[in-house]
Amino acid sequence: MTSFEKFHPVLTAHLTLDWLTQTPVKSIDDLFSKPSITTAKAEKMPSKILDTVKEINHIMRRVMNAKELTWGITDSNSEVFVGIISLRGFDEAAKHGSIEFIIDQDHSECLAEVVERTVRFAQDHFNFDQLSITFTNASSQTQKDLTGLGFEVIQANQFTISI
Repeated sequence: MTSFEKFHPVLTAHLTLDWLTQTPVKSIDDLFSKPSITTAKAEKMPSKILDTVKEINHIMRRVMNAKELTWGITDSNSEVFVGIISLRGFDEAAKHGSIEFIIDQDHSECLAEVVERTVRFAQDHFNFDQLSITFTNASSQTQKDLTGLGFEVIQANQFTISI
């Protein structure tokens, strides 16, 4: 498999996706205490800054071992850290991946742009047939954003797109 080391930064029209190690730990830790839009697997957040550091190290080990791609999301103009997004499913034989994220509720307008870029990135670089996103409780705006990108509702709070 291709080394994931070269897959950063990734740009959108308004956002920069880069390794979590490029974001101050305090900014990442602050994100975990703010109201956010989050997928089901991303809900369990560290509650102490030392745990945040450990989690960043664990994530970056998985990235360097080609198990997942995880980027910190920063507004390219204001340089404000707005969230984290992951592309997972590389260690499975199936061609089904998943997208996990946590985005600061105050920056919810970034959701569609960053998910769209992640889907396009997966299409361009990997052999996934489908990507899924699962929530514990998706808001109506989140549902609207995802269906607007071509995701289909498979069941309550679960969305899939064929790529």
